[in-house]
Amino acid sequence: MRIDKELLASHFEYSLWASMLVLEAAEKLPKETVELDRGNSFGGILETLSHIFKADRVWMKRFTGDRYSTFAQAGDDFDLAALKQAWPPLMGEFVAWIRAQEETKFEEHLEWRNLNGEDKSEVIYKLLLHVVNHGSYHRGQVITMIKQVGGEVVSTDLLFYPGM
Repeated sequence: MRIDKELLASHFEYSLWASMLVLEAAEKLPKETVELDRGNSFGGILETLSHIFKADRVWMKRFTGDRYSTFAQAGDDFDLAALKQAWPPLMGEFVAWIRAQEETKFEEHLEWRNLNGEDKSEVIYKLLLHVVNHGSYHRGQVITMIKQVGGEVVSTDLLFYPGM
């Protein structure tokens, strides 16, 4: 199978675009609304957005050789402004890393230790697509929470991404 690295890179650019749209919609809400634990998979709006970012970060570390990277790190007390500042460079790292690889790299296996301490191995292109899909899934949860509190509903569907 031929894996097109530009297509993979564009999915990470899409993921950043979608995350920024959701962050901007969340910024229009009162701080206490954003921080409230709503009993969702990862609490509320802020904690779910933080979860997506932390997952993106741990995967980037894994792809660049840190197979034992941990999810939580010192200084991980995020607010929306911190996420808005930290996400673009992180996603830029993904795009740069993808573009720097030979396309055969994406058919290789990546080995890592998951958050439960289990050693894992999977084909790199599947993991890259997982990262994008994971973000889409949880952004959908955030959009639902924003809608439930009367906030602006944004469409983050890939179909609406201007870069595709």
